[in-house]
Amino acid sequence: MSSDNLIDKMRKQGIEAGSLMQVPALSGHMGGVDYFIITLPFSVITRYLDTTDRNLPPKERENRKPSPARFAVISKYINENPESYRFSSITCSYGKSGQHGPLKWDPIEKTGDLSHIGILTLDQRDPLIIVDGQHRFEGIKKALESPDQDPELANDMISIVLFPYGSLKESQQLFSDLNRTAKKTTKSLDILFDRRDSVNMVVQELVEKVSVFKGRINLEDAGIPTQSSDMFTLAGIYQATEPILDAIYEANIISVPLSEKDEKGNLVNFEEYVNLLTDIWAFLSSQFPEWADVANGILDIRTARTKFLHWNSGVISAVGEFVATCIREKGDEWQDAVETALRHPDNLGWRRAEPHWQGIITAGTMVLPRSAIKPQLKAYLKNLAGLPLTDGDVKNLEYIQERKKQLEVE
Repeated sequence: MSSDNLIDKMRKQGIEAGSLMQVPALSGHMGGVDYFIITLPFSVITRYLDTTDRNLPPKERENRKPSPARFAVISKYINENPESYRFSSITCSYGKSGQHGPLKWDPIEKTGDLSHIGILTLDQRDPLIIVDGQHRFEGIKKALESPDQDPELANDMISIVLFPYGSLKESQQLFSDLNRTAKKTTKSLDILFDRRDSVNMVVQELVEKVSVFKGRINLEDAGIPTQSSDMFTLAGIYQATEPILDAIYEANIISVPLSEKDEKGNLVNFEEYVNLLTDIWAFLSSQFPEWADVANGILDIRTARTKFLHWNSGVISAVGEFVATCIREKGDEWQDAVETALRHPDNLGWRRAEPHWQGIITAGTMVLPRSAIKPQLKAYLKNLAGLPLTDGDVKNLEYIQERKKQLEVE
């Protein structure tokens, strides 16, 4: 049968009759069960698909408790990328009324490859219950409800994988099976692959232009493996760069925000931001001579990482926040304040073994969590640089002194 005849036949059969809905579908078999794949317009899924009552206790739900905050994020993603957004399939169970198969499955041919293509008949009175994909579904609904939304969005389609409903326990097991092997991508990999975010694009360019970074940034992992020759993760550089980038615009060093685009959709000041940030990171690298020693092969990073604190992601993140504050306070004259603090004699070369860092970055033989290092080290550096302190900075300096007393260090 030719593809034209196949499409004609499916179009003739793909009709809606009363409560029955007939749609083109693919059939498959997996793990002892038959399943189907269909595609439906957004306007149809918002009427036909259903989610588990979020007010039910966990034992009575088919999936996790939904997060309305994620609905808004997904809706925003659709609205900001109308020509290029993408979604994976939604997985549903059908036949919750006790029906273990579709009302009718009419394959194009009884045997052969075309036996997996045909028309699936479903009863719209028996809604498809979402097992996996409820946040995508709710995000789509929210986008369709936006007052300025293009009506054509309702015609966009999404694929739906249908498994027969056996029982609540089977649906819960299906949800578990679909998610048990899923592993969220690391922040570094998200930055590397996501080219919609302007800050991501700057950081991707930056690590190729700063001489000590080139070829020495881990682009994929959440942390640096012990025996790795990488200096930092991509996520670590991002977290330290983002506040600096914001400060550059807020201090009017570059008067146009990074996000501004021309009529072709290109970032207007992309190169200007990249070049300035490259200079900033080159200056920062000069404050930590070990960075250049590693880049030049004089020092082994695997040894240096255990001896100096400026490799730690929490430290670098705090330094980024501190530099951003210096730029806001000093404008083009920010470098003197940064150098005063980073090269201050009290820092003792940022050596991890120095008791001075106890309560600021370390506690005993351990490095403090990022959540403690970031605000405390920022306050400490601002104090060294003679910058105005906020109430939060004062409290963090007090926390440092309290922890030093607990650790019995000066």
